[in-house]
Amino acid sequence: MKLTLSDAIDDLLTRPTQDSGRLDALASFCIEEFTRHGLPGVRGGKANEVGIRGFGRQKDWDLAFVLADKPRLLVSLKSILKNLSGTVPNRLDDLMGEAANVQQLQPEAVIGYVVIMDVAEDRIRRDGDTWSTHFEKNLARIAIRKAPLWNQGLIEGAWLIRIDSRLPPGTRIVDVTSADAIGQNFFTALLAELYLREPAINPKAPRFP
Repeated sequence: MKLTLSDAIDDLLTRPTQDSGRLDALASFCIEEFTRHGLPGVRGGKANEVGIRGFGRQKDWDLAFVLADKPRLLVSLKSILKNLSGTVPNRLDDLMGEAANVQQLQPEAVIGYVVIMDVAEDRIRRDGDTWSTHFEKNLARIAIRKAPLWNQGLIEGAWLIRIDSRLPPGTRIVDVTSADAIGQNFFTALLAELYLREPAINPKAPRFP
């Protein structure tokens, strides 16, 4: 049976915070989505993170598409379910550092970021935004990496998924229609950038005898 995003959210919320596999269902969902969009072979999930060498250190990425021993597509999966005000300020810096680390050696790699945030823990900041809205705006500012803007620390795509853990299983995604639409744009945008850089793997590219 096809795994849904809602299934992945419910699975996450049943697991203890120290469970290293708590985002495995989300990883499996994303792998299925990449396959459905025309890119089979994305690895990750089920304790199968992919170690990618960076300039400063090697990092385990949640999802990776590797071709000819080089990472072509990388996706980081995160969840912020508690203490949003204490976690959000550092998360963007962490993401930009992770991206820059690998981009110094693999500047052509396409990088995406998926984060689940629990609005049950959201609060309004002094500027009037909630912490989830503040984080979403900041993600949008760095998810702009494409030619000729190749700055290290920027990424090619981001998908913030708001959930409400107070709701029953199967109903926890906030605004399902919007979340699905943003998700489809996320996968489409990442693959569009990947095919620009690696046209040979585009299944719709013309084939010549």
